Amino acid sequence: MNKDRVLTMAKSTLKLANIIRYEDGHEIIDISLLRTIPDGELMRYRNVGKATIEKIQEIRKSLDWL
Repeated sequence: MNKDRVLTMAKSTLKLANIIRYEDGHEIIDISLLRTIPDGELMRYRNVGKATIEKIQEIRKSLDWL
């Protein structure tokens, strides 16, 4: 699957889960929610599959230093 499409789907899924949201014109990422939300809950959203979950797991891993 196209890398850009997977990244777009991951971002869309995180928006649906309210992990990425907009406040006062700024894009906010709720890292604590990203770490605690189970993959099964994210799978309930439309068009979320294995590739999308893997990309979200990569995003989680890249933010471990925070």
